[in-house]
Amino acid sequence: MLKTFIPAAMLILAISCQNNPQQHTEDMDSTVATTPDPITQLDVKPLSGFFVKNTVKVSDSLTFWVIDNQQSFDSLFGVARTMTDNVVAPDFGTSVVIAASMPATYYGTQVSLDSATLNTNTNNAALHFSAAANAEKGSAAIVPLWLGSIPKTGKTAIRLYNGSNLVTTVTEKE
Repeated sequence: MLKTFIPAAMLILAISCQNNPQQHTEDMDSTVATTPDPITQLDVKPLSGFFVKNTVKVSDSLTFWVIDNQQSFDSLFGVARTMTDNVVAPDFGTSVVIAASMPATYYGTQVSLDSATLNTNTNNAALHFSAAANAEKGSAAIVPLWLGSIPKTGKTAIRLYNGSNLVTTVTEKE
């Protein structure tokens, strides 16, 4: 009797699932996530034509600044202008400047921004930097510098990374 009961139960179960496909579809639809991914690309505008002033001592392997006013910017950076260059100053009314620098080196090191993202749910930014150097020593030392501006967005945490290592978190003023 048990041998006939199991196939009969399986048949009843199969028929009941086929007779109510609408309920099965509704159950599956309710589990589909409909919220968009909160991580988006951060709008970064690189700035060129500036250098770290000689009065500024950079001692860490990768030093970061978040600058929100012209006076602070001018105390850290000078304009490397020639007669044919047109250096565009940052607009502190709509943006903040992110700077990444290293101590002076003879190896032609370049600091670069690898990724910049914004979490639209928390309004937090994450910027990941790296530095690459030439294998051969050069004849003059340079202070590597990367400058860029990001939009002011109110109260925001800006996380600055050296590769995947968090170096600092800065809270932007409202």
